[in-house]
Amino acid sequence: MTYIVHVTAVVEGDLDRIEQLINEYRYACLEHQPGMKHFFVCRAMDNPNVFLYTQIFTDADAHRAHIEGDDPKTFFSKMEKEGFQFHGRWMAGKEIDSLPEGQWLN
Repeated sequence: MTYIVHVTAVVEGDLDRIEQLINEYRYACLEHQPGMKHFFVCRAMDNPNVFLYTQIFTDADAHRAHIEGDDPKTFFSKMEKEGFQFHGRWMAGKEIDSLPEGQWLN
């Protein structure tokens, strides 16, 4: 059973640079955190200041390790240093119906 986190973030600042920082954050997390299985990011079609991302972890402990790790701290430090605003709202929970590894629900 996986643990899924969905974040809706409203950002203010240079949107291209913020997108670059979010991508750097995503790839750093995937490289450094073995408990993170996927990290999907998109921008809302109707509002370019809204980013949506979904992180999929092996379990709640992997998510806790992510939150307590250096990658989020580094990301938010860079955002603050460059004067960008990030207002996020997230929700998390266990997946309710899991398929075997490598398969997706349609």
